Amino acid sequence: MQDQVSATPGVLTVELDFQRSASNAPPPGPLTREQADALGWAIAEDLTRMVGKLESHGLVILGGLYDMTELLRPGLPLVDVLMDLYLRSLPDSRFQPQFMTIGTQGDSFPIPSIAPACEPGSGPLFAVPFLFVGKRADIDELSGKLEKTLLEKGKASMRTGELITEHFGVRPVNLSYATFNDLCALLRIQLEHNGFAELWELLEAALFPSETVRRVSLPEGNLFLLREASCFTRFQPFGQWAAQYSGDASLEEAWGHWHRRQRQFTAGLLAHGIEVRVTSGNEVGGLAEQPVAEAWGLAAMSAAPGDTLNLRDVIIDEGNRATATRISLTEHSLPGLGPVAYTAVFEGPRGETLAMINDYPLLPQAVQEIPDNWRAEARELGVELTMHRPESLCYRTDPPALIPATEVDSAARH
Repeated sequence: MQDQVSATPGVLTVELDFQRSASNAPPPGPLTREQADALGWAIAEDLTRMVGKLESHGLVILGGLYDMTELLRPGLPLVDVLMDLYLRSLPDSRFQPQFMTIGTQGDSFPIPSIAPACEPGSGPLFAVPFLFVGKRADIDELSGKLEKTLLEKGKASMRTGELITEHFGVRPVNLSYATFNDLCALLRIQLEHNGFAELWELLEAALFPSETVRRVSLPEGNLFLLREASCFTRFQPFGQWAAQYSGDASLEEAWGHWHRRQRQFTAGLLAHGIEVRVTSGNEVGGLAEQPVAEAWGLAAMSAAPGDTLNLRDVIIDEGNRATATRISLTEHSLPGLGPVAYTAVFEGPRGETLAMINDYPLLPQAVQEIPDNWRAEARELGVELTMHRPESLCYRTDPPALIPATEVDSAARH
């Protein structure tokens, strides 16, 4: 039967006031079954008004507000889950049109894998997703109607707006219907307008996956390799990056641009459910020049696990850190980015350097974890840890390398 049945998704977009998202408040939770049912019938009436009679189609509607990043994920998994749910609900192997809404049962959402995340600060554009199910020929015809009609005539009715306000407790700025293709087009326009055309290139390859590896290089030197729902990215420690840099801006300014793009692209990919794994070291320096299939294989062999919080670059380690009498930790920061690296120095009884290690935070939580880990090691050794926060990048230029704040006097600090 599944070969004869198809589906096409759509959404009711719910745009909230931007200030609400800026306040970092979580969006409203999902509706109860009764509330979802009432909203679902209003949505069904809107759709009938826009595209005509729908008696030959099944319709599934989720009673929750979803951020765009929850819907636009590799392979569009929400569509598969709703399709499977619909097919399993049929009493026998024959397709039958039916109307389904999904809301909470008690305090829990019945399908945890597709429950709205309700993350603080998400939005301001949300969506109530729905899925039409039907015979393949009928769905092909309906899909064409939706693509032609929703953007032009897609305003929600007053009744639908009243139910959104009543049940979710929000006053939407705008309510309109859209297809998933419309959402993709909107996302593309937004990203390209804000200077992230390459990020859309990666997201598009993930949303509509194939076996082909997509390689994207940025002008700042960032590199991403993506296939299906996985992405490898090359992270270069400061010294390695600076040794290749040939631009006119200062090392601090240029590395700041590189770091900012690295964080922005990583955050964007992660938000859409794409696993991002970091590769580093001289052995992956040629990922941009090698044939793309070979580059993917090399990256896969050298990449850190996806949950790695920080990249460690050992500059000096004499193997006798246990004899240290003091540890200093420098927090390197850049304007608008905050901490970008930490340099830990272990000093011996005569003031000699036993070890110098750079840690680079790859995820936001590492900014707290890295200093905590060094404090824990200092306690274990029974020595003092001195923290330096120069609010800048401490480095030398020949050869280029990060250095501890203790090696830079106030006049020479960059």
